[in-house]
Amino acid sequence: MNTPIPVGLIGLGRHGSRYLRHLVEEETGGKLVGISRQHADKGRQQAAEHGIQFFPDYRDLIANPAIQAVLIVAPAALHAKIALEAITHRKAVLLEKPLTLNSTEGRHIVKTAHHASVPLMTGHTLRYEPVIQKIQEMGSALGPWLSLNATMHLEERPETIGVQEPSHGILLEFGIHALDWVCMMMPKAALTVSANMTRQSSNAPESHADITLTTSSGLTCHLDIARVRSQRVTHIEIVGENVTVRGDWTNGVLETFEKEQRTSQESVPTTPTIVLMLKDFFQALQTDQPISISGEEGLRAVELAEACHQAAKSGQSIHLPASFTQD
Repeated sequence: MNTPIPVGLIGLGRHGSRYLRHLVEEETGGKLVGISRQHADKGRQQAAEHGIQFFPDYRDLIANPAIQAVLIVAPAALHAKIALEAITHRKAVLLEKPLTLNSTEGRHIVKTAHHASVPLMTGHTLRYEPVIQKIQEMGSALGPWLSLNATMHLEERPETIGVQEPSHGILLEFGIHALDWVCMMMPKAALTVSANMTRQSSNAPESHADITLTTSSGLTCHLDIARVRSQRVTHIEIVGENVTVRGDWTNGVLETFEKEQRTSQESVPTTPTIVLMLKDFFQALQTDQPISISGEEGLRAVELAEACHQAAKSGQSIHLPASFTQD
């Protein structure tokens, strides 16, 4: 059995607290050594509860020689600063999505990690949803693809109703998962991007994005991403020449259709995707294998988000080249 990787966790807000819970309750291949968060009193309390060390300054956590890997679940605006600090100390990094808020910072992180030979993983947990994985496995059996479609309508959280997000909208908040899915399914495709976005006010970030992506071969992908008051909808669909497959990952349902008639419906058990991702990350470090979701893939999703924003702002289609290239 491989020795657990000593790890530090930076950021323990709503999402970071999930990481903490899974790290202390599940066998992930990692051993939580220390945590750091901006709210020091809560951090000390959490550290005491779990018998680990609290670091008021995240830089001290990163510099600690007992820690081999760093999980960054801080606000996205802080990702670049924290990740570059970790890479400088040659600590493996798992960086929550989005990789960064812009491609300039993202490219700098990716190149710095590449030149330092430091493992860098992007936390696109949607890839670990069982429904998503089953659809990916079925892709070649559908016949030539005619279109890809995704709908992500997520409810407003009670604590944020009426509160304007200060830095970014739904595309980087959670729509980045849908963009990453497109990049995963079409990894080498150059894309023509068109988009319309709705904002609650002129200075507010987008609350709805309607996006169309087209490859040079004519394959289209439509994404409908929105923050809504109620009725969560999470569907992805691949329309093939032979078969159409549609998945709902919130409810764990997978359906197939032939000639618009449903031919099968399968219940797919859901599972905590953070646990699966952490196991994948730590196993790669333990076995010295490539990271499953690289920094380059995280950057590609951010580049696609930027192209969507540019297209919506200009009212014109934006061409995105096939892939990110290392210098």
